[in-house]
Amino acid sequence: MKPLLPLLVVLLIGLATPGQARDAEPGPWEMLGDVLRKGKPVPIGQARPRAAVSKVESADLWDAFLTQVIKRSAGKASDGDRRNEFLFVLLSGRHDGVALLASDAAIPDPLRELFLLSWERLAPLLRGLSGELDAQAARQFQALLKAGDALQAAQGFGDVLGVRVTPDTLRQLVRLVMPEQAGDPLAYDLAVDPELRSLFGFGAPLPPAERSRLLGASRLPSSIDPLRWLVPAAFAVPLPVAASLDPETAALAKRLNNWLPTRSDLSTYLPEMRSLLQRTADATLNEREDAGRSLDAQFHNLYRHLVLATAWQESCWRQFVRRKGRVQPIQSGVGAVGLMQVYPRVWRGFYDVTGLQTDVGYNGRAGAEILHHYLRDYAIARSEPSVSSDPDDLARGTYAVYNGGPGHLTRYRKPKQRADLKAIDASFLEKYEAVKAGNELEVGRCFTAADGRG
Repeated sequence: MKPLLPLLVVLLIGLATPGQARDAEPGPWEMLGDVLRKGKPVPIGQARPRAAVSKVESADLWDAFLTQVIKRSAGKASDGDRRNEFLFVLLSGRHDGVALLASDAAIPDPLRELFLLSWERLAPLLRGLSGELDAQAARQFQALLKAGDALQAAQGFGDVLGVRVTPDTLRQLVRLVMPEQAGDPLAYDLAVDPELRSLFGFGAPLPPAERSRLLGASRLPSSIDPLRWLVPAAFAVPLPVAASLDPETAALAKRLNNWLPTRSDLSTYLPEMRSLLQRTADATLNEREDAGRSLDAQFHNLYRHLVLATAWQESCWRQFVRRKGRVQPIQSGVGAVGLMQVYPRVWRGFYDVTGLQTDVGYNGRAGAEILHHYLRDYAIARSEPSVSSDPDDLARGTYAVYNGGPGHLTRYRKPKQRADLKAIDASFLEKYEAVKAGNELEVGRCFTAADGRG
């Protein structure tokens, strides 16, 4: 146990500073103090009991913790490349939460699992960041780093130390880098966060979404219903927004937003949806250029094909389906929604999660922005096309990230890969090649099995 003791000492010093607020009940740091004072571990049977934390609560808590730490860390970073690395950690951690909720496996301590997955990615970035900060900021981030390292090390001892990853543990950790007057650092909400978008180069929030008339006054499916969470009053404060679409495109989006197509509609519906997707791709290229996040002109057509192929792969160019007599947003088994199957859990703060569900135009713009980000800042920035002579591998890598998260960039070219992921990537490539050849209206084949009734 000796190698662990120095870390624990640092942890106690860093977190038990004079004047720091403490929770009413003894926390993990007090338990560590007992260990050091007594010179022996807390027996498993004497470890203080704690209430079980569900998968959903664990995903929410970890996302809230990680978001707070990433915002404060990336905000101190000196350049865009380093900020993108922090964004990689944030999005990967959120995808971990989605995977956790999608898994049927019994996980005894989901919060601990999420912490261990993300800390491996986050700690090296914090070490690099602390070396370029002023003395006061450096002390804060070094305290967080050392405390997190100690908590990670303690998990290797199981319940012997009685030190667990709990909500209170995470609150104490994140408060090391938050202002003293800040509220609950683990508050989870769905408000659009202009700071988050600006920090990572997404610019002003998208214009407000419009609810489709097809939905009437019906509630959204409970698994994605934003009313499950408390949305703070600040959400109602007017936000600066990005430029609206041109009137013709806006009118097209509104018409499609109130249209549940059937097979008899396809000769009209599909060309109009193609037009909306093409206009959305072009608008995104222009907006990103104006924001200083331009895509080299040689990749513009690839990007346009990517937008159409992704919408085909994800939703068969649909926003809504009819289930049990009611129109609902099309939704995957793991919670992705709408035309571009955007994950509300992954992209909360960046987008209005209600708009993702209720407005095809809003969903399309969000998905196009995300694809642009992944193409520019991941596939191209990480030199994905250099591994082969086929430039279309950029599209394949970008879609793999869009589908599975930032860690999936190279999965399409790995000989040993899960069968389901290989099938997804092969299906996307088929659609991408059809779009590239000008055969995108073959998307109508989807409606053989899904003619608007879901």
